[in-house]
Amino acid sequence: MQQKRRQLIGLGAGLGLLMPLRAAHSARPAPSPNTLSIAYNDDYAPYSYLENDQVLGILPDLLEPLLAGLPDLRVERLGLPWRRVQQEVAQGLADALCTFASEERQRYTVFHKIPVVSLQPHLFFAASSPQRKLIEQITRREELMPLRLVDQNGNQWAEQNLKDFPNLTYVSGHDGVFRSIMVGRGDVHVSLSPVVTRWRIKKLGIAQDQIVSVPAPFIAADVPFHLLVRKTHPRAAEILAHLDLALKKPGFKKLQEDVLRRYV
Repeated sequence: MQQKRRQLIGLGAGLGLLMPLRAAHSARPAPSPNTLSIAYNDDYAPYSYLENDQVLGILPDLLEPLLAGLPDLRVERLGLPWRRVQQEVAQGLADALCTFASEERQRYTVFHKIPVVSLQPHLFFAASSPQRKLIEQITRREELMPLRLVDQNGNQWAEQNLKDFPNLTYVSGHDGVFRSIMVGRGDVHVSLSPVVTRWRIKKLGIAQDQIVSVPAPFIAADVPFHLLVRKTHPRAAEILAHLDLALKKPGFKKLQEDVLRRYV
């Protein structure tokens, strides 16, 4: 049976502990106001991913120090497939996720004001694409309309922001996106983060010069990622207010630089 990767980190005085991973079918503890289970995409490296049954990445490594000042709060890392992440929070089986605050997600979560990270959209395409010159010259959103876009199933940002594109195809997984582009079944992929995309291209064994990119500020200036906490969590307002204060502190910039240096 599929395993759910759980990693429990104690935050606050006397709570420095690491709990064993739990199977998806194991009994769940009763919800506690002193526990915050954050569900992460297990395949969104380097922002969040699984390695040796541990949930790693930029997002958990940023959020846990930021949340450390909250008294008696334990933070649990869950590594799950992306659709499952959203389902677990929507159903109250997990407490939070860190991503774009789409209209759909705002139905069951609340979020803070200052982003944890902001992603800058790029267009990725095959270096050998016959459309390369055209793509490199695009400066307006409508100029992208005639091209064949490829994206991943379950990407709510694309579903919400690219829904008016007539030639948008959804495929299974990020890997499917790049394979489609390489074999000419699509012209371009709108990536919210070149960091993630380049990581995946390298993982696929595709040479860096075979898929190239250009910035796409005409799609969105940036895409903010916030911690979205389920509305029914008893400490949601306290957690989010604390995060905004922590993100304003001068020390956050150094923390962000240190974390990014480990992964990028």
